[in-house]
This record gives sequence, structure tokens and C-alpha cells, in this order.
Amino acid sequence: MSELSVVMHTRLLAWTMALLFWSCAVQAEVPSSKDAAPEAPGGEVRALQRWFENDLHFFIDGRGSAKLFLRRQPVKAAILADPFPIKNEVTYLIAKLSDAAGVSHEITMRDVNLAIVVDSPINDGDKPDARLWRKVGLSEGMYQIVSAQGNWASGCGIYSFANKDGQVSLSIVFADSKLGSAQVKDCVIEGVIRGFGLRESRKLVMRADDGYIQYITLAKAFTACEKKIGIERLFAMGEAEQRSKYIECVSEFLSRL
Repeated sequence: MSELSVVMHTRLLAWTMALLFWSCAVQAEVPSSKDAAPEAPGGEVRALQRWFENDLHFFIDGRGSAKLFLRRQPVKAAILADPFPIKNEVTYLIAKLSDAAGVSHEITMRDVNLAIVVDSPINDGDKPDARLWRKVGLSEGMYQIVSAQGNWASGCGIYSFANKDGQVSLSIVFADSKLGSAQVKDCVIEGVIRGFGLRESRKLVMRADDGYIQYITLAKAFTACEKKIGIERLFAMGEAEQRSKYIECVSEFLSRL
């Protein structure tokens, strides 16, 4: 079984953006023993906490304030892939994650903020293929920033930009169509989930066929907790206090399911 390794680099841009970069080779995430369901009664809540704590990725804005990195704005997704056997599955996932995050969504080529491309090649040496970059309407400035971050020759690239408010403002998923169908699926599904701010701190890409619907529920839990606690109140807290509040609230939400 091949695996997908992910190397992440983070950069805060001078004005309002940070770039999160992964250079991916084909590899799949193997569940660790700590993620296994507990046998002892009463251990379920702690097991849930161990699972979603890895998805609490905080973005530090230009003022040094910590904010949970999530998508909180309408999704405008472009899918450039033909043939693309999993198109219905991917569009369904985008719709369900958008609903869970409380934002609208559409498949469009205008003002794209979630770009999914399956083509070959996706790279020009160690840089992204400029032709594909322009095809989804991404700027030259973004291209130069991403090109400087790492090697594109691995077959899977997942990138997310954040704005100053700790929100996902743009996500890019490029998969080389010469990869195996399972590897393309893993790359695209992982990229869509990360495009909503989830799994940002994970080191490996999940095997999509092992299941990923739990991340829709997790997105719904984060949204519900931000409404319950108050987003401005959360943003006024330090990272440690925010983390504690999210863990407490999300644990309660998930334990009621």
C-alpha cells in the first residue's frame, strides 16, 4: 500500500495572508493506536478529544492574535478534471462541508476560492505548472509565492491561504492524473477537507476509502461551538484558552450524537 507524505511550511504575508504549503508524495494515513476506540466505559469522550485535538490549527494574525483556521465564507469551487469518476462524490463532500460550516457553495469558474485540478503534468520541474495555474484564474503573485515553497514533482499539491481573520480564503488541490485512481482520490478528498480548515496539523494524507464523513460532523461541531460561545469572544482569548473552550464544547457536541 503506498503512502502520502506531507511537508508543511507556513508563511505570513506582509499584508493579510498566510500560506500553508504541502508537498505531497503518494502515501496514506494509518490510524494510530491512540485513535482506536476505547474499551473501558466512559472513555469515549477522551477518545473523541484525542481525535479532534489534532484538527485545532490556530493561525497567528499580523497582530499576534490566535484564531482557529476554518472556512467561514461562501465556497466558490472550480473542478477541472476530465474524466473525473469521483466528481459526484467530491461535489457532494463540498456541499456537505459547506452546509456544516454554515456557508453557501457553488461550482463556478468565477472568483474561485477552492480550485481542484486533476491533470498531467501538474508541475514544471520543481514548480507548479503555470498553465494549470492560469487556467483556474490564480494570480501571478500567488504563483511566485507557492513556487518558492517546495518541490512540485511528487504528484499531489494541497495549498491553503488564510486571511487576517483566520479564515480559509483560498485552497488549491492539484493531483497528477497519472497517479493511480485511489491515490488521486486520496489527494483530492484530503485537499477538500483541508480546504475547510480541518486536518491542517496532520502529517499524512488519509486513505479516503477508510471513511471521511466524520469530518463533516466535526465541521458542524466547530460551527455550532463558535455560535454558542461567540466568535468575537473566542478571538479575544489567547490560544490556550480558545483551545480549552473548543475542546470542551466540541466534546459535548460529539458525545450527544
